[in-house]
Amino acid sequence: MGLLYKDKEVSFSNIEAIKNGCPRRVYVAFADDGPRVLSSMSMESERPREKEDAPPILEWQPPCSFWQGEFGFDGVPVASVPKGAAEPDGAGCRDAARASLIDGTSIGRYSTRYLAVGERFCEGFESADGSRVILLRVVKVSGSPVVEEITLAATMWAGPAAEEKAEATGGLPQPGDKVYENVPFRLVESIAKANDCGVGTVGLGGSRPGISFHNGPGLMLSGTGDIGYFPGCLNGNPKLRFGAYVGRVQGGADPDLAACQDIAARGSRESLDVLVSDLRLGDRFCIFNSGEDFVALVKVTELSATDPVSVTFSATRWEAPGPS
Repeated sequence: MGLLYKDKEVSFSNIEAIKNGCPRRVYVAFADDGPRVLSSMSMESERPREKEDAPPILEWQPPCSFWQGEFGFDGVPVASVPKGAAEPDGAGCRDAARASLIDGTSIGRYSTRYLAVGERFCEGFESADGSRVILLRVVKVSGSPVVEEITLAATMWAGPAAEEKAEATGGLPQPGDKVYENVPFRLVESIAKANDCGVGTVGLGGSRPGISFHNGPGLMLSGTGDIGYFPGCLNGNPKLRFGAYVGRVQGGADPDLAACQDIAARGSRESLDVLVSDLRLGDRFCIFNSGEDFVALVKVTELSATDPVSVTFSATRWEAPGPS
């Protein structure tokens, strides 16, 4: 990956926020020429990232707004770099961000009261100009008990340009195309507990599976994606909930696209709950998401139904075929 810039600093100041009317949120965009503070906006509907190819946004809630003083990342994979680990290069940072999607450790929001100098975050995203990877390092935190000022140093790398990726991949996937094959993802009870017993959600519709955990059980009734994980810390019985057409695969070889879509269409519609204790290695499920037009085959590859509970799947996804 090519280095675009290294250790360019950007600061957040509660005093400056107060002088500017104390907006509920302050945004920083990480463009190819460096981070820049955007115009402060008070309403979520005015969130500045409107285009898919826009740079990623870091949102900050200043303490004067009586919010929680959090950083909000922009819905892309973000990994925390372990304390004491060597400084990652672009490829290492990208791989760490991608790996955070496999087990749900990707960070969506982070309370600034827990920030410490030297803490690092890796963030990866895709744009029309190719992939970008950002390493954020905390270089200043001041104020107690309320954090009044934060300075971050940002390093950014660029991946292949969009036309190079299109040539390598044959362009955007077409109906019937296989998007990914046997990609693992993992649902882990301990990560749910670390998120105040939050429900896990699995999305299969992108270029690879993605997992996130809601923070706290209060969000348990919100959407659970293609597969929801309800941890045992909620009611003592961890379970999965499928959120699209889904059917079990009964014996034989793994189904192809057409067979998997048929299995899902003949199965349940957003109503199949499966206890983790009822799962077995090799169990397979076909999923058809008619809203996003994809078909997926998920298979249980590793399983621990007792403490510590974890389930690892492999997933294969196709674009749904066109109308017959």
